[in-house]
Amino acid sequence: MRHLLSSLFITVLLLGSVGVASAFEADGYTTPDNWSMQTTPGQFKQSMTGVGLTKDSRLYMTLTTRLRLKSDEYADDQDIYQYLRMHTDSVKLGSGTVKAAAFGRFAKDLDGTSGKDWTKNYFYSQRDILDTEEEMSDFSPRLYHGYVQFDGVVKNTQANLGRFYLEHLNSFQLDGADATVKVADMLSIYAYGGRPVSYYYDLDGDSVYGAGAVLNYKGKTKLEGEYSRIDVQDLEDDYYRVRFTQMIPNGYVMVGYTDLNDAGTVNVDFDYEFARTGTIITLGYEGMNDTVDSEKTYVVNPLTYTLLPESKYNKYKASVYQAFAKHFAAGVSYETKNVDGAENFDNRDYDKYGVKFDINGLPHPDTYISFTADKWNVNSASGNDDDNRMAYGFQVGQKVSEKVDVWAGSSFGRYEYDYATDKRKDSVRSYYIGGQYQPTKVLSFMADVSREDTDFYDDVDSSLSKNYMVELWASVAF
Repeated sequence: MRHLLSSLFITVLLLGSVGVASAFEADGYTTPDNWSMQTTPGQFKQSMTGVGLTKDSRLYMTLTTRLRLKSDEYADDQDIYQYLRMHTDSVKLGSGTVKAAAFGRFAKDLDGTSGKDWTKNYFYSQRDILDTEEEMSDFSPRLYHGYVQFDGVVKNTQANLGRFYLEHLNSFQLDGADATVKVADMLSIYAYGGRPVSYYYDLDGDSVYGAGAVLNYKGKTKLEGEYSRIDVQDLEDDYYRVRFTQMIPNGYVMVGYTDLNDAGTVNVDFDYEFARTGTIITLGYEGMNDTVDSEKTYVVNPLTYTLLPESKYNKYKASVYQAFAKHFAAGVSYETKNVDGAENFDNRDYDKYGVKFDINGLPHPDTYISFTADKWNVNSASGNDDDNRMAYGFQVGQKVSEKVDVWAGSSFGRYEYDYATDKRKDSVRSYYIGGQYQPTKVLSFMADVSREDTDFYDDVDSSLSKNYMVELWASVAF
């Protein structure tokens, strides 16, 4: 840890400038390597100034350096990431416009294990996905997106060419093309195709292509349908999705159907707010009508992985959220799943109970505090006894000034299970604290520190029980 803190001090002096990134998002700590960050990298600072390309167009760039330092009593690890994000204004082209965008990174494990003889060191606690990437390329390059968009160049058509994320019913990451044509005021059709993107697999011979349509009536009634053909790792999947959304006063109703190789899933969601009391209720249902054939479906495929080789099941959920006394809000939720067929460790009956309590604007107008707790009751299956999990935590966010934000939080999880007839209880407590400072529109600084305490690894080595991570970000926007 002493080596880690020394490196931290030196790096602060060297970096000098950090990206805008919050310590928590959607109730969980996130980094740019997470899927949500790759698809919507909104936590990166975006340039609003730009440099002139032509009379009517500018190029906007943000250069972000991120240092990640990890440590336990067994080993330390230091990784550095360099991100470049850029986009242009729309430029007139024929009867339409064209613009471009790109977002990529390079990374390096500063004291990593790439190329080391693993026969001399059978265990290294800090080995992670970056070490795996560096075995293929020294600087672990990733291009998250890099595309050109044509809008109206062909009448009533918008097209993307390059590497991009689909923005239809599915969110594939593709190297290829995607085109949407508005055929009437209420109707659009689209088609896409290309090679799926993977940072770890050779997908030269693989492909994804599909087509769909959207019927939108006055922004209140929407019917969407899409078909995808997925040829990945010598497995061929037919994937269908249909979704109907109806806006109603103070809420909406959504009904969806997904079919993967004849295994269909139905989704129903209902959200409604009682205007007079401000009470928000949500209801949901999800049901699978058949078991997904694991011999036909590539379960790691980003579009199909959520289904897995599961049995038929029905899942129900409900929640109520109520604001009161100007600064407070509370919510309760319940979710239950009933498996109709073979259960296994990953697909089991359960009941989940949740509570949430938020304080907004106390003791300061720019203070946000949230407390959460969840209780899981999971039935026995496949030789496993009843599993019970309790999780709770809190988050605090404070805007100190127009230039400074700070945050802190903690969470706790406990998991009980049988292991070779021996009842075990593993738990983990995590803490984090951080802040960001943006002195000008061009520069931004962020630091975040987290600690995790767990007894999960006690049977392996007690020196793994306490884990620390420090993240430093520096951004400059051109």
